[in-house]
Amino acid sequence: MDMSALRFALGTVNQAKRTAVVLATGTEPICLAVPSGVSAQPLSEEETITGAINRAKAVLDRVPNADIGLGLEGGLTFDDRYTNQWYLLSVCAAWDGRRLCLGKGLFFPIPNSAVERIKQEGIELRTIIDEWSGTTGTNQRGGAYGLLTEGRIRRSEVFRDAVTAAVTPFVSALYR
Repeated sequence: MDMSALRFALGTVNQAKRTAVVLATGTEPICLAVPSGVSAQPLSEEETITGAINRAKAVLDRVPNADIGLGLEGGLTFDDRYTNQWYLLSVCAAWDGRRLCLGKGLFFPIPNSAVERIKQEGIELRTIIDEWSGTTGTNQRGGAYGLLTEGRIRRSEVFRDAVTAAVTPFVSALYR
């Protein structure tokens, strides 16, 4: 899939998310921080998807020379049906002004103790991951995925898959 002719606008300046777009599309996105319209730490799949959609639409409005606006949002959701476990999910919304497509990355288990702290203290997962790793800015690099897998999975790779899934309907003739 050749995406070199498309101009992508990304609704964040986060380095891991920018890298994900570069990996997925082979192009450098126009990065602009726009609000998600949801809480800083989404705690449901619906809220995570809503944040991604809001970012995709907002960035395309603010970057009119782009072809597709991308919103990438990480969130947490609880599976009360099978595992009684919290999961980290990564969502990409792609919006061209007429059509919306979604892509999701890996659905990854997160220690329930982390989410309990998030709910009790009103903090974000990145704060806990920074504490556990003894560093700062992990959400700009490997993120929770990197720490929990000892570097076998990185945040940019998970978002890369979500971006690929979301933009494929815009570039593949099979969707027309």
